[in-house]
Amino acid sequence: MFKALCSFSGIITMVKGEIKKIEDEEIIKDLLNAGYIEKVKEEVKKDTKNILDNEIKKDVEKVVVKVEEEVKKISSKRKKK
Repeated sequence: MFKALCSFSGIITMVKGEIKKIEDEEIIKDLLNAGYIEKVKEEVKKDTKNILDNEIKKDVEKVVVKVEEEVKKISSKRKKK
């Protein structure tokens, strides 16, 4: 298991903090040498998944609030007509 130290894309694409299983030894070597990834233990993946899930949930909640605000604006404009 490897953790992305920064976001990058190519044959392998990862965002900073993401943990992923990479099997190709040449790719692992290149990414390690570039300083893009570091090796991590398996249990760290579960913690990262929980963190990412929580971040996604927060982002979705923000979008829902904005949509609800827009719906209220549109509804109040229709009532005024």
